[in-house]
Amino acid sequence: MMTPGTSPEVATPSTASASREFRLPRGPGLLSLFAAVLVGTVSVILLAAAIWLLTQHWGLGLLALAVACFCAGLTAYVWRDFRGKWGLRIVLDRDAVTLSLPAGRSLIHRVPAQRVTIPYSDIAAVETRLEGYRSLGMANMQRAYALRRKSGEWLFLFEDRALATAFESSFFANLAAQLSARTGGPLRDLGMVEGCGGFLGVWGTHAQEWAAPSLPPERQAQLWRRAVFTGQLAGAAFLIIMAIYALRTFFG
Repeated sequence: MMTPGTSPEVATPSTASASREFRLPRGPGLLSLFAAVLVGTVSVILLAAAIWLLTQHWGLGLLALAVACFCAGLTAYVWRDFRGKWGLRIVLDRDAVTLSLPAGRSLIHRVPAQRVTIPYSDIAAVETRLEGYRSLGMANMQRAYALRRKSGEWLFLFEDRALATAFESSFFANLAAQLSARTGGPLRDLGMVEGCGGFLGVWGTHAQEWAAPSLPPERQAQLWRRAVFTGQLAGAAFLIIMAIYALRTFFG
């Protein structure tokens, strides 16, 4: 089952032999970089404040230190996201695919950075599955893609995140379809699994093994509804913040 609203672009015979290079748009990467710098700056300021407060008031100092640690962890998370978006590069040549895959290409799967060229004749299939992660009553949905070589070797490729929200992207769905068309093998859909969302989807997250069985349809529908609700909640929160900011600016 592909993500609702996506329509992968499949390579045609006239373009299948042409070399094509894929990179993520620079906009999202620059946004992640800005967020990492901003949160990192806040972390440094809070750490300095915590050190000063510890000499004046232990309670406030420890609270400031805890918030500084939280922001520092969030900085590392966003920086990893930036590295994954900025460094990913895939070239579809006539007879092989060249993959430059940074470690941050997934924020949940713990995969190493890899740079490899694989002949199409060595690829058995491109595999994909939906992954749902719940945390604090919310849920996020993503679609992960992997490459299965004829030797049985498994290689995690990339993931489309924030499905069922306004931030959803189908960039990798199109790329996976074109890669599958070049290899002549199937684009194999493995269904949906549910992983551990940890705390806020940032700390303590854990993905299911790739061989894990797909969830029953009823559970899949529940996760989809929760993901849609989470996206609506995030959108509403953003609008409220913007409205408050506009009112404060207008009324001074």
